[in-house]
Amino acid sequence: MTAILAVSLDGKLAKPTAREERMASAYDFQHLEEQVAQADAVLFGATTLRLGGTAMRLQSPTLIAARVRAGQPPQPLQIVCSASGDLDPELPFFRQPIPRALVTTVAGAQRWQGSAAFDYCWFGDRPDWDWSDLLGQIAAAGIQRLAVLGGGQLFASLVQAQAIDELWLTVCPLLLGAAAPSLMPLAAGSSPYMRLLSAAPVADEVYLHYRLSYDEGKGTIIDS
Repeated sequence: MTAILAVSLDGKLAKPTAREERMASAYDFQHLEEQVAQADAVLFGATTLRLGGTAMRLQSPTLIAARVRAGQPPQPLQIVCSASGDLDPELPFFRQPIPRALVTTVAGAQRWQGSAAFDYCWFGDRPDWDWSDLLGQIAAAGIQRLAVLGGGQLFASLVQAQAIDELWLTVCPLLLGAAAPSLMPLAAGSSPYMRLLSAAPVADEVYLHYRLSYDEGKGTIIDS
């Protein structure tokens, strides 16, 4: 599993009041789109969806055509993780021409019972779902390459579960302060060793690529 994130110099993921506003550059969006195009599905938390309102839908005709030639769907499956299942059905996300899935709890799944909003709904019987079970269910649906796009709680949970293998991190020339959401808002429970595979400055941003390795750890769904 690969995480693709952008952070400020003080480790923040987004401007505290920003909605549908990217803090990274147009080049970073192109980089993100290229990584997403390689995935079978992308996974993101409920807070990320509420802030942005939309999924990371591929827009490049070249990338879409390449997926079709490879026998893939034009768009990767968009998976939102929400323990509560409390998502506004009026969000633009639900009008985008994309396949959608929900990771939630039994109570969260009940909110969407009878709805055609999601092509898949994966849920457990308790809020602290073991990610090994969840990822097994996702894999059973034919999802092999999974990309994580945020937010911080979801990323921390997956690091705790030792599920993140690689990290693409864009460091942006901003200082956003304590009110902004952090890359690692909670203790991860396990501290992976991160081996730098590449580092590339582009204008005022730096693009870092890491491989993660772990000792021990276990994780839970913590986004609401």
